[in-house]
Amino acid sequence: MSKKIRDPFFDNAKFLLMVLVVFGHLLQPFIEQTAWSQDLYFSIYTFHMPAFILISGYFAKSFDRKKGMQIRISFQKFILPYIFFQWLYSFFYWLVGSKEFSFQLHIPNWSLWFLISSFFWQLSLYFFEKVPAKIGIPVSLLVSLLVGYIPFFGRELTLQRTAVFLPFFVMGYYLPHDKVNKFIHSSKKWWWTLGFVGIYGLIHSLGGLNKYIFFGSKPYEDFLNFPEWGALVRIVTWCLACVGILAFFACVPTKQKRYTAYGQYTLVAYLLHGFIIQGLRGLGIQSLSLNVWMLMALIVGSILLTYLLASEPVGQMYAAVEQKLLGYHHKKAKSTGKS
Repeated sequence: MSKKIRDPFFDNAKFLLMVLVVFGHLLQPFIEQTAWSQDLYFSIYTFHMPAFILISGYFAKSFDRKKGMQIRISFQKFILPYIFFQWLYSFFYWLVGSKEFSFQLHIPNWSLWFLISSFFWQLSLYFFEKVPAKIGIPVSLLVSLLVGYIPFFGRELTLQRTAVFLPFFVMGYYLPHDKVNKFIHSSKKWWWTLGFVGIYGLIHSLGGLNKYIFFGSKPYEDFLNFPEWGALVRIVTWCLACVGILAFFACVPTKQKRYTAYGQYTLVAYLLHGFIIQGLRGLGIQSLSLNVWMLMALIVGSILLTYLLASEPVGQMYAAVEQKLLGYHHKKAKSTGKS
């Protein structure tokens, strides 16, 4: 049996997105110091997780409801690690003295929401797999719009976030391979990079708007003085996310790079980087002043930390622990194989 060939474009994209995730979390303690750092922080948040989610949906095309194993596989891949890391983060917070020890499953610790949402997005394919894109995408958009009006859909089981970001997973699922290839090999794709300028400019001009709405974790009434306008605001966030995704993909190299192989283990880096970030916050990194040199240190630190946590030794160590403790087995893949 021949091994699947990995597409370096997507491994490159995942690695670079992971660098942005780490950088965003490193930058967050400083965003109250300067207006530009806050604008930069929220500009990144307009698109980096939607891009990650779109890639997840793109590689969910192998979903086959006839196998009868999809729920079990998704449970092993997402829910079991969630339970384990939820306890581990709770213990870590208690250990560093930032919180009292409290282990609960219904509200995810920090970035662990992505695991629960990924499980629900996989389950949603039992519906979206049966309908064409012209129905599936509008349905997902409607769900994303309406969920903000439901006050009891919040951080619990990350239901709000799951519904808010559902369109990006669904669009990724329906996205044809040939459309992707046409875009990444287009000579005109570089024009999309100007989208970053537009995003930053709009974020800067939004003024008093609670920009945490880009997180999609709570209903409209928690962010807006006039929640009835929530659907319109969400449409704006979609547009910014789509522009940011295209601008980002326009920058991603299509060929093998030194960091390409690290794109295989970005989920591992995603799960582990929080311990270091929270540890630094516990040490009082936020008391430092944000200047040009500090910004450079944060950028370099983000790259190095991603290199470390997404390295093959760490990835394989995590896979061994995951298999032993959780019973989930990763399929072996070469660094040039397709996700």
